[in-house]
Amino acid sequence: MLLLWLVLATSLAIGIRRLRISGFRRFLWLSVSACLLLSLLMSCASDPLPNLPQQRSPLAKGTFLSIEHAMGTSQVPIQAQRVIAVDTAALDAALALGVKPIGSVIYNQFPTYLGDQTEGIAPVGEGTQPNLETILSLKPDLILGSKISSGKIYKHLDRIAPTVLTEGSGRDGEWQDNFRLFAKALNKESEGQQVLTDYQLRVKALQQQLEDVDQTVVSVVATGQGRIGLYTSNSFSGSVLEDIGFDRPSKQKNAKGYAVQIAREDLDSLNGDLLLLIHNPQISGSFDYDGFVSDPLWSKLSAVQNKKIYEVNGEVWTAGRNVQAANQILDDIARIFAI
Repeated sequence: MLLLWLVLATSLAIGIRRLRISGFRRFLWLSVSACLLLSLLMSCASDPLPNLPQQRSPLAKGTFLSIEHAMGTSQVPIQAQRVIAVDTAALDAALALGVKPIGSVIYNQFPTYLGDQTEGIAPVGEGTQPNLETILSLKPDLILGSKISSGKIYKHLDRIAPTVLTEGSGRDGEWQDNFRLFAKALNKESEGQQVLTDYQLRVKALQQQLEDVDQTVVSVVATGQGRIGLYTSNSFSGSVLEDIGFDRPSKQKNAKGYAVQIAREDLDSLNGDLLLLIHNPQISGSFDYDGFVSDPLWSKLSAVQNKKIYEVNGEVWTAGRNVQAANQILDDIARIFAI
């Protein structure tokens, strides 16, 4: 592309010298030429994959599945062998389906709740900024992610390999739909259904062991950077608690979004029979158990006074957003209730 720009620039310069035109017309010619050159230069600079064709060659007939997703319809290999996850929720899902991606984005590190499942997986960038050159070098045959995190770079990702993106990231509680789409893209729908069935069986087992679950009000609280927030019934963790059947404080149950920010004095919205404190040590000012219960104001909460407050992992409860994290939330509930 740069060579093309140089050739065009040289040709225009020679052409202008050879033309015998008036000063004004010469000015117009120079202006138009400069605009053309600038546009071409900007197109070169804005393409992060200048040596890659703008479109991939289509897959051979009979070797692909057509998958509808947030960005349209993609032809993906019947059995993808080199998968890259550009969202850690997709990483969670792929591993749950027995598919080990060759690469994945990270948030400083791979999700620790996935344990040794991530060994050997190459990091391909931080969070919402995957490194396209690194992804290209791994020669993937399928890329999985979400529109929220990767919609703006979809056209570049899809030039590298067939790319399937979910509409949401799972933060709004739609993680089961996302999981089904990932399973379909990996041609593992039956395995995916079994994974969800196993999850639902665990939920039913918990329900049978918990007393008056629908009358137990659970509050989910997170702090950080001088703010205090509540994760609602419409959040990822909220959807799991709703599956179990817990009740929620009014403000956490009736909110439209996945999280709401409140004043630290709003004790009614904070309180519950059980308070689950999401602690994220990577966020400044995120209170752990000791810091929260020692706060002069929050120590007045009945959940604190009754010692019904439990610290939970933010990496699971907020960032997990798929089935393995959901199962870890079930583990946390079983631990809290000593089941």
